[in-house]
Parts: sequence; structure tokens; C-alpha cells
Amino acid sequence: MMRATFLLLPGMLLAATAQAAPTVGMADLSGVVLSLVLVIGFIFAAAWVVRRMPLGMGRGNGPLKVLAALPLGPRERLVLVEARGEELLIAVSPAGDFNVGATQGRSPAAQPAAAEPTFVLPDPS
Repeated sequence: MMRATFLLLPGMLLAATAQAAPTVGMADLSGVVLSLVLVIGFIFAAAWVVRRMPLGMGRGNGPLKVLAALPLGPRERLVLVEARGEELLIAVSPAGDFNVGATQGRSPAAQPAAAEPTFVLPDPS
């Protein structure tokens, strides 16, 4: 008799825990879905902000240095680039990239602190 009780006891404990399992309500599920949508929305918003920010501007680690950029529209901008001691003004648009003007770069000691760069337009011929 005692042996039968020991054999049935684990089965009764498992049956008691199986009956006490909580159910998932619709309110819990909608909270999970809303949280998931918020996290995915945050990821897309962060990606959009990173795409819009000019993170690499002004570092000057290589032979090309972006000195300034001026947005003209949603997909057009003017970029002032220094390459091999020469400053180039480049227009960037969906139609292509165009060299608008160039000037020889001067050493910082030779130019005044408040001097604006001057550009020479290329000869159209």
C-alpha cells in the first residue's frame, strides 16, 4: 500500500501543477504587440536620424577633407572639398556630380583668419 502511494504521488503533483498553469489573456498579448511595434519604430527612427546626420564631416583623416556642405534641396547639395591642397566646390545631385569651381589652397599662416574662399569658374570652352 505504501509502495502504491509513492508511485502515485509524483503523478498527482504533476497533475496539480498542470491545472494551475496561467492563461494568456488578450490584454497581455496586445501589450506585447504594442511593445514590439514601439521598439521596431524606434529602430527605424534611429536609422533615419543616422542617415540624415553628416557624421564623417570635418574629420580630415585622409587625402580628401570635406570642409563644408550646404543642402540645396532634399537630394541636392554643394560640398566644399580639399584635395591635394586645392579646394573644390562640387554640386551633388541625382543627375550627377559636377565641379562648380576650384581654387588653390593656401597655408593657414598666409591667409587671414576671416578670409572666405574664392572660386574660379571653369572656362566653358
